[in-house]
Amino acid sequence: PISPATFIPIAEESNVIHELGDWILDEALTIVQRFPDQYVSVNFSPRQFRRSNFVGHILESVQRAGVLPGRVQIEITETAIFDDAERAAETLYKLRQMGFRIALDDFGTGYSSLYNIRKFALDSLKIDRSFIDGMGRERESAAIVHSISHLGRALGLEVIAEGVETAAQVQALRLAGASHMQGYFFSRPVAPDLAVEIADRGFFGEHDEQAGTGTHG
Repeated sequence: PISPATFIPIAEESNVIHELGDWILDEALTIVQRFPDQYVSVNFSPRQFRRSNFVGHILESVQRAGVLPGRVQIEITETAIFDDAERAAETLYKLRQMGFRIALDDFGTGYSSLYNIRKFALDSLKIDRSFIDGMGRERESAAIVHSISHLGRALGLEVIAEGVETAAQVQALRLAGASHMQGYFFSRPVAPDLAVEIADRGFFGEHDEQAGTGTHG
């Protein structure tokens, strides 16, 4: 398998990212229809986010698939937003007005401005996995996780911890106030049929955790 960290930059440089992203979005919209009470999160690269008529393109895709916008969460990184904050704020506002969910991915790794975060139309902050991984070893990582969780709650946002792999991390994140978690502790990536089975069962087998909407929460 090739890591996305390897092929996504290549796809962006070669301009294949738009075709690849369109295929991923269409697949996600097809699969989410098998999960009637849940939403699907789709990552968009900075180049996709800067695409002309990005909003219209996403709306056309969900309408063609017959999926309500509220069942799609658009995940973008800080880099995509803060390169052109004014345009980004306008784009996110339009998407939220249409009913889409918005998540700020890899939060804490970019050049964040608290003022900009306040004015952006967001539903959730996703804490980068590097901070989760460092919680047990570094006081600084634990402090950052607690701070982001507190910030998210104060702004009325969901706080999603990425890359959760151990029971100790789950406990620490609950104490920190993270509202949702995702990672190998709950499940490794699975095929759609197995994902439907897990959702119907209502828990994540091995760890007997309640299933959330796309993440544990």
